[in-house]
Amino acid sequence: MPTTHENIGYGARVIASADYGKMREIAKAVYENPALLAEFERDPEGTAHKINGFVVPEGFHIHIADASNKFYPAEDPGIFGAEGREQWERIEMRAGYKTFSLVGCA
Repeated sequence: MPTTHENIGYGARVIASADYGKMREIAKAVYENPALLAEFERDPEGTAHKINGFVVPEGFHIHIADASNKFYPAEDPGIFGAEGREQWERIEMRAGYKTFSLVGCA
């Protein structure tokens, strides 16, 4: 099992090499076509790939965040901490268009 340091090092390399242009295009496509949001909620990776060929980096997952920072699809309960989860870390990258962003998380 990787250590926290190893996870953060991997995440930093992914963030440094991410295609923020493609990420922004996805945010723009969903912003401009609200029907894509429901499709994205059902299949984030497939919808993103369909829009422009974006491939989610290994170990990451993606969301669309709106102006209120609401995630689509919603994050699993406890991801941002819980009483039974004493320690946790999270790595995020975002690229946005107007009030929407594509969020990559690990």
